[in-house]
Formats: sequence, C-alpha cells, structure tokens
Amino acid sequence: MSMDLQHILGFRVKITNLIDGVTEGKIYSFNSSNGTITLQTAKKGNSIFSFKVIKFSFIKRLDVIDKLSQNNMLGKQQLNPNYVNIERIRNLLRDVLDDQTPFVENIDYQITHEGKTIFDILSNTLPQIEWKGRDIIALQYIKILYPYNIENIIQLEESDNNNSLQLVKKIVERGWTQIKEDNGRKGG
Repeated sequence: MSMDLQHILGFRVKITNLIDGVTEGKIYSFNSSNGTITLQTAKKGNSIFSFKVIKFSFIKRLDVIDKLSQNNMLGKQQLNPNYVNIERIRNLLRDVLDDQTPFVENIDYQITHEGKTIFDILSNTLPQIEWKGRDIIALQYIKILYPYNIENIIQLEESDNNNSLQLVKKIVERGWTQIKEDNGRKGG
C-alpha cells in the first residue's frame, strides 16, 4: 500500500529504534512502498550532511522536534540527487571479485579436506586469510604449513606482539578438534 506523505518532508524528528538507539534529523524522503524513511543528519558544527535510511518496522517511536519553519524549505524545494559514477562502482565491484579469484583458483586437488576445514575456520574468524600454494597465510605474517598442524605454524616476521600467533594456534587447534569430531561421526 502506498500513501502520500509529502507534507512531512523537512520535519525535524527524533526516531527511537527497537534497540533504543536514537537518531535525530530532518525527514529527507520516504518510500511507503518499501517501508523506509530517509533522515538527513549532521554533526553539530559540521555543514556536511549524511543520510540514514530506516525501515518503518524498526521504528519504536518517532517524535517531531519541530515542524517546518519559514526558512526551512526542504518540503518545497526540488531535490536534486548527487551524481553517481556507475563506472567507479563497477570498478570497485570488479576489484572485490578479483580479490576473491586467487582463493577460488587455488582450490585444487592438492588441498586436503583438513586444509580446507582449517582455512574455513580461520577465514570465518580472522581477516586476511589466503592460500599460498598448499600453505595458508594468516594476517599476512603467519604461515601454516602443510599438513596444517600446530607445530607447522610459523611467524614470517619477528614481532614484539605474540598474541596473533597464539590466536592462530588456538584457532587451528579448534579446527583439528572439529575435524576429529567430524571423522568420529563418519566412522562406523
């Protein structure tokens, strides 16, 4: 169901969401077809605006702070959207896809089921996990050598902080526990 809410544009409102987060701003636009409202917000002392799109179903409470004033013509002015460079968006998406390509290309017959499981657990927990041949590189400076045991984890660069290495070892240990549990369930 669609309705005309044109008269509410420009109202300053305070919206409380379902988890009691509060957002203040001017109603910039609405879309009753998909159930969203767009608020124009700005930090105090800053003339740069940002926009928040909020689904109606996430709104717990909406309070009108003040209605349209004489100098506020947002409800009556022509809204001109900013230029969007589609080619730039395509390039950004292409870059993201290209970043994923090495992962896909390296999955071949040489990678064992255990290696894939360890890789998946690491990549679900940490950023920057990649294959380098049969080895796994974590956080760009920790290498997990085939056959991916805890003893096969080495640090490529010396560091004062040993926490990352210990974290990777714990994650690999958890991976091996999961592999053993999975193998136990398969056995007969």
